[in-house]
Amino acid sequence: MYATVNDMISRFGEEEMTRLSVADGDMPEAVQRARIEQAINDASRLIDSYLRKRYATPVAPAPAELVRSACLLARYDLALGGDREPTEQMRLARKEIIGWLEVLAIGKASLEGVVALASDSGARTSDRAPAFTTRAGGGL
Repeated sequence: MYATVNDMISRFGEEEMTRLSVADGDMPEAVQRARIEQAINDASRLIDSYLRKRYATPVAPAPAELVRSACLLARYDLALGGDREPTEQMRLARKEIIGWLEVLAIGKASLEGVVALASDSGARTSDRAPAFTTRAGGGL
């Protein structure tokens, strides 16, 4: 996972994480960690789905950009369902992160300090016999 429950709490506050940590119903007395961990895990898998084309996943150690991205994506997911829906701020943050992940996936941006996988777009050779051969006098 690219973030922790503590990352979520430090970024968004304990009260918000307590409120978002239950699907419906009364406000619990403390953060329900399992629901937040599941949202972070889902966000991390989504991030990896974009990154695995260019980087070995999961990326470790996770750069700050990935921690932030996982937190924002998880917060959005936690705000879905029941009697809640994500705020406009949450929607825009998710849209920004997805756009950035798309740019990473096509190589127009990169993760600082993370080595990209070797490109497979170079010349290729084969030891297979050619399908057609040229005759000594010309022609196929």
